This record gives sequence, C-alpha cells and structure tokens, in this order.
Amino acid sequence: MTEYNIFCASKKLNDDNSFQQQRYRAFNKEVGQKRYIELLDLIKDDILKDFTLDASNNWTEEWKKVTPEQWKRLSEIPEYDGDVVEMVVGFKPQVDDATEEAMKLLKEKGYKIIKS
Repeated sequence: MTEYNIFCASKKLNDDNSFQQQRYRAFNKEVGQKRYIELLDLIKDDILKDFTLDASNNWTEEWKKVTPEQWKRLSEIPEYDGDVVEMVVGFKPQVDDATEEAMKLLKEKGYKIIKS
C-alpha cells in the first residue's frame, strides 16, 4: 500500500491516522492528490527550501533549526494542526503565543476553528 504524508503522525497502529491506506494527507487530514502536491511544493520548495534533516542527529534537535518565521508560515497553511506537528517534531513550535493560546481555549470550550 502507498501513502503520501506531510506532517502526519499516529500514536496507535491501525487507527484512522495510521499509515495503512492509499491516500494523500497533510497534518493528518485527507487533502487529495492535487492539494497534496500543492502543499509538498509549497513546503519543500518555498517554506522549508533550505532545511534538511540530518538523520545522524537527534530528530527533535534537527527540527529546532526551523526558524520562527518558517514555523509561522507553516502555521498559516489552512490544514495546519499544531498538535500533529508537535507529535511529528517532538516539541510545540512557537508560532504566535497569543493566537495559539486563544485558539486552544476556544477549542476547549467547544468552538470549531476554521482558518481561511
């Protein structure tokens, strides 16, 4: 089976977020092939174009090389999910403290957050 993922993670095997199906996803959301390619190009050729993970180093430390501006730009992608990114990179990137905290509180109170 083939799966295409950008910033996806799962804590359990064979749940809805695990990597067993043929699908195109970003931030644990189904995005379809066209949007997946758009996001892949945006992330690897623009937002993170000068970023390379060195597999011989600690994964989390490598992700800390991403600049605050790059994290901010990633967070502006409509599909972005800070909780998923935290699972992938091993820490919560600082995007915009006030906005992130406000969104977290709204989610806890049951509001649905829609980014446009």
